[in-house]
Amino acid sequence: MPTPRNRNARRVSSPRPGAKPGSARTTRSTQAADKRWRRDTRPEAVRAAVHGTSGLRWSASLLELLIEELYIDESLDDLLGEHARDLPTSRYAEAIASALILRHSWRADDLTWIVERLGLKRGALVGRRNAARSSEATRRRT
Repeated sequence: MPTPRNRNARRVSSPRPGAKPGSARTTRSTQAADKRWRRDTRPEAVRAAVHGTSGLRWSASLLELLIEELYIDESLDDLLGEHARDLPTSRYAEAIASALILRHSWRADDLTWIVERLGLKRGALVGRRNAARSSEATRRRT
């Protein structure tokens, strides 16, 4: 059993550079500067940043950043049985797939879509209650 911890610790992240408060309106000059940056500077900046990733390896901090960017709540910890940063690298794929499932679990069709994209069996969508009903119906037919 994992030890209790501050579940919100992962949710606290440093603000992005230049992040504006949610209520602030963007000025026309800021919009124009952003447009110029996207057109003139962004392509090379992205290429340089991507080039810098060639030496990266899976790490707890990279996994944690990915999960933060998916906006997953603490239920991921409950599903995995421990905090994602405490997982061995052999479970990172499970953590990422679980985070994607949570992210797409708000509508049945979206959940079905992500389960299929992950190559999981459709039976993964059957809850315990539905599985029990299905088994009971099968027994009655035989």
